[in-house]
Amino acid sequence: MIAPLPSTGWQPAPARTLPVAVPASLRLRGLLGQTVALAWAPKASADTLDFTLDATEWLRGTGDYLASVAASVPTASGQETDMRVLWATLVNGMACLFLSGGAPGTVQTVLVSVTTQQGRSLSQSVSIAIHSTSPATPAATAPCLPDGTAVPPNALALSNTVILTTESGCPYLLA
Repeated sequence: MIAPLPSTGWQPAPARTLPVAVPASLRLRGLLGQTVALAWAPKASADTLDFTLDATEWLRGTGDYLASVAASVPTASGQETDMRVLWATLVNGMACLFLSGGAPGTVQTVLVSVTTQQGRSLSQSVSIAIHSTSPATPAATAPCLPDGTAVPPNALALSNTVILTTESGCPYLLA
């Protein structure tokens, strides 16, 4: 397995990074563990910020690494001010998302799905509250390729206008 490469130009914000919780192993005692609910720090509707999940503890001792990440907002209702995932990528071995928008006074759910190089997969729901004191703001837009594919900050580029892509049109990533 190839370990994640350090990102040279962009770093996730530590204040908005959560560890993927490892549930307690209580089955040997005949008990069921509690579901661990994750929540990122609240944001204003107008904020466009990175939010990160760190799977280090979940993968400890396996020699495995994250290979892909996808994210969605199942609580979105089709409104212009709904929270949107502008991009999802792997940075320094962590699942990083760029989120924008969100109706004020609501709690949004972001569903983050990761897959590892060895085939493990996890879908983790994370809550994020939208400040009720901020005005409703439409979600921002992210840099995109002509076909609408989002370009995260760790995409390999020859210049500000030339992004290196795979045969299927996805950006090559420094992950």
